[in-house]
Amino acid sequence: MISNRLIVAALLAATGVLLHGCGGGDDTDWLFPLWVPTDVLVADIDGDGRADILTLAEYASAMDQREGRLVVRLQTAPDVYAPAQTYVVGVYPWKMALDDIDGDGAVDLVITDDGRSAEISTTDQSVWMLLQDKSSPGTFQVPQRLGVEPSSPYVLAVGDVSGDGLPDIVASESLALGQGATLLVQDANNRGSFLAPTLIPLPGRPGHVALGDVNGDGRDDLVFRMVISIVNYVRDTELGIVYQQAGGVLAAAVTLSPQTGLNTQMLALTNYDIDGTTDVVEFFTPSSTDYKAKVTTLLQSPPGSFAAVDTSLAGVNGIDDGVTADLDGDGRPDFATVGFYPVGSPTTVYSTLNLFMQDGSGGYTQSADIAMPISASRLAAGDVNGDGLNDLVVLGAENQVVQLLQSTSEPGTFLAPQLLD
Repeated sequence: MISNRLIVAALLAATGVLLHGCGGGDDTDWLFPLWVPTDVLVADIDGDGRADILTLAEYASAMDQREGRLVVRLQTAPDVYAPAQTYVVGVYPWKMALDDIDGDGAVDLVITDDGRSAEISTTDQSVWMLLQDKSSPGTFQVPQRLGVEPSSPYVLAVGDVSGDGLPDIVASESLALGQGATLLVQDANNRGSFLAPTLIPLPGRPGHVALGDVNGDGRDDLVFRMVISIVNYVRDTELGIVYQQAGGVLAAAVTLSPQTGLNTQMLALTNYDIDGTTDVVEFFTPSSTDYKAKVTTLLQSPPGSFAAVDTSLAGVNGIDDGVTADLDGDGRPDFATVGFYPVGSPTTVYSTLNLFMQDGSGGYTQSADIAMPISASRLAAGDVNGDGLNDLVVLGAENQVVQLLQSTSEPGTFLAPQLLD
């Protein structure tokens, strides 16, 4: 059972509600300090061949005292982590992406910050860049706020969108420039800096974005989930694919996969059926009880043509976040979700990790549900212990991290959850 304080904290985190900008008050003092976890990554950032863990969260010490926290856990030996490094980044950091931005051979970090202040300031609603200190692998320099007009950025992608071989940044909204996404093209003459923001026009308001070579021409393309209309608080959305053409020219979005009453929690490009073409996997949660959660795989065959295969998640508990990765060692991507949910009265919060193995036809079959020792809401996959099998890392209440190592003797099953801190 999770304590009453963690129940409230978990529910606030799940809905993204922290009563931002409402001022202080003794009636809520018992809630603080409070963590709202937002993202987790597994990657070798210091180049030592071992996977590290990065987490994002908002930390609130009082109703009107909030700041973003990036926590870096460097793995120094198998299953041994150095003391966590903490960086203050904005107010409400939401998503992060890694790439070697400045070309020094060390991966850097880009973070979106939704802010949520009553008034936009120079410290929130931003895109932040943290360059890695090459002289001290695994550590980052002071966060730099990039020249992007505040536009409630949530999701971002990093890749070569301009065709010059250098990583650029795409943020999922661009209200200041017009309807579409914000593109920051890297200045080829000054690595680590960017030209003025430009608009990627779209037929709807973008939310999630994924970047990769969709049509197999060797160029990075963009895939967006876009809100087309809202009627009686119900969203109609479409997927938009923006293909990169020669010279870094971006074509008009091709739209497909309309959805109603569903919120995208994960949008990923992968090769589901290992046929050499890129497929799209999307994880949806319902906006109300009138709709049902699901995973949709858009299988591409032939190139440019997509066929949707749905897997219902109706009745599945623990669906705050999802990830697609090979979870049984067969070389084919599977799917997992994690989340918490209230049960009974008085309310008790439970948290569950769900495993789904692909069926080879575009769908997934649930293989396990695993109870979590914390109210977990964020999920990442990666080979944590270097055995060639993907493991799972979850982030939850109090900014705690739990890792689940995949069994080497029984691929597709996972060892007991291990709390890191």
